[in-house]
Amino acid sequence: MIQGENLLLVASLVMTYLFFYYGVFVLKAERRMMDVIFNSFIYGLVIWKLSYGIVHPNMVLENPLTLLYFNGGVVGLVLAAVFIVFYTYWHLKKEHISFDTYIRVATPIYFGYWIVFLLWKGSGFPEDRFIWLQAVVAVVFFIVSSRMKTTRKLWQLLISFHILVFIFSSISDMTKEATSQQAISNIGIDVGEIAPDFELMTLKGKKMKLSQFRGKKVILNFWASWCPPCRAEMPEMQRFYEQYGQHVAIVAVNLTNKEKNHQAVETFINEKGVSFDIMLDEQGTVSKTYEVITIPTSYIIDEQGVIRSKHVGPLSYDMMKRTVLSE
Repeated sequence: MIQGENLLLVASLVMTYLFFYYGVFVLKAERRMMDVIFNSFIYGLVIWKLSYGIVHPNMVLENPLTLLYFNGGVVGLVLAAVFIVFYTYWHLKKEHISFDTYIRVATPIYFGYWIVFLLWKGSGFPEDRFIWLQAVVAVVFFIVSSRMKTTRKLWQLLISFHILVFIFSSISDMTKEATSQQAISNIGIDVGEIAPDFELMTLKGKKMKLSQFRGKKVILNFWASWCPPCRAEMPEMQRFYEQYGQHVAIVAVNLTNKEKNHQAVETFINEKGVSFDIMLDEQGTVSKTYEVITIPTSYIIDEQGVIRSKHVGPLSYDMMKRTVLSE
């Protein structure tokens, strides 16, 4: 199953193909201009995706599959953006395409990508109405920009859009902050609810409860040793634990009922040098409670035991820093 940011990658590739024909047949853009836009974005996506190998070459050498599941994060985005700017500038000069003409075509396509991104983001936070509101605004700006002819108005549209995105994001953050300060009593697996407590035996033979980690942020991770993205994720989680284990607890729940045997779990843990405790869900009751369908699946839980976010798919070290430490 395609997960997390890889889903965004696939959606972006599909939309790039559709936007190419949208530019040619609807916006009446020259084929050579659409080639520049198409190629710059495709190459940018490739650089963003493979930049993990630049940021963490040792991890890639140990496990090449990490290139499939992770990306270079902010560094990768910067590298991709720099490439797109230089590539576009060079080809516009080479093909003698005016910058105004390029802006006329690129602006609606830019809003189109925002629609894809916001829909992907909204699927992860369906309760956040401000994300969906931003998506609606992006659709409106996409339609309006497709009909505009002057570069000045398009620049005004771009600036206005980003101002609105900033306002909506700020309101969303303030709303979340206000909600988090309220007394929360509901127990459940949705964001804003108290994570259901459970007790399991660990691989080392001792009992452990989720609630014993109150006062710490928690990454509740469901995984299995035979799962390729889980195998790529575990070294990243170990690296995060070594750096931030004093402040963030990692509760790794192994879907033992789906494993070949205990030895398979123990062998994998020893191979990867995992030092945090592994809890064994031998009957599958905890994974059922948390409605785990795809693995790995992680819940980010705050110091009060409240679920702050859910992530389906492997988490990289950078993603953990970004999602856990910012909560």
